Amino acid sequence: MGHDVDNLLLLLSVVRHGSYAGAGASLGLSHTTVSRRIAAVEKSAGARLLVRAGGVWEPTELGREFIAAAEDIEHTLGSLTSGVGGQGGSVRGVVRALVPEGFGGLVIGEAMRRLGETHPLVRLEMINAARRARANLVGIDFEVVVGRPEVSRNEAFHLADYSLGLYAAPSYLETHQAITEPEQVQEHPLVYFVESMQDVPELTNPVRHLPRMRQSVGATSSMVHVELTRAGAGIGLLPCYMAERAGGLVRLFPDDLTFPVSYWVVSRPDLMRRPAVHAVLDAIRGTVDDMRDELIAAPQGA
Repeated sequence: MGHDVDNLLLLLSVVRHGSYAGAGASLGLSHTTVSRRIAAVEKSAGARLLVRAGGVWEPTELGREFIAAAEDIEHTLGSLTSGVGGQGGSVRGVVRALVPEGFGGLVIGEAMRRLGETHPLVRLEMINAARRARANLVGIDFEVVVGRPEVSRNEAFHLADYSLGLYAAPSYLETHQAITEPEQVQEHPLVYFVESMQDVPELTNPVRHLPRMRQSVGATSSMVHVELTRAGAGIGLLPCYMAERAGGLVRLFPDDLTFPVSYWVVSRPDLMRRPAVHAVLDAIRGTVDDMRDELIAAPQGA
């Protein structure tokens, strides 16, 4: 039985890392050993549990049932050991999340600093991307998404509002045609997400208000957008809290060209009841509460 449990947890690790090599490295196992043990689990199940998709291993429909069982085992083991050792009743465990990278760098960074003071045995692993909510939370405990998600089997709650604004580097403004009216912004190149790779409505809608702007540089990272704008590559459509913290940028027409956006959390009820997940989400809530004015970045006098 112990070997079966170990193999289930190994299956879960393969899904989380997307590869045999990643799972093996995290557990100190060779690629050959991981492959052999996964094959044994599939032989016992009488069917494939993993399929290769987009360069990573993902669970089949039956595989998702095995992953759910492995997560239950992991959560149970975590709760049994949460009070063991030299940390008294401190919460412990690994929490995995899918989070937009700008939010992950600034907000999650502060949240984890706070969490380290109260629950030092909680570890967070992040995948960073701004994307729609996923139907199946396989291999992650929660995700932070942009815009209100449409979910059926999972739960979602509003986390925070924030603003997108248009910014330019002083050097850019000094060397290009003067911008004295909001409409004139559209005569300049835009720095923003790659249009063909962005399907989040709250991130694509602002561009529709700027129909004449041609995109000079597209990137999948909002942090890269900030640095490209600071370098003078064009006018950046940026999260205001990131642009203001980066400094060295001029915000253009905040009374006319500010676009509201929102962050939401998606998870399963059973996952949110995990002590480690609950602790991480509490730390994130506390951080966004303290940063609320910075996130909204309302124009002066608004």
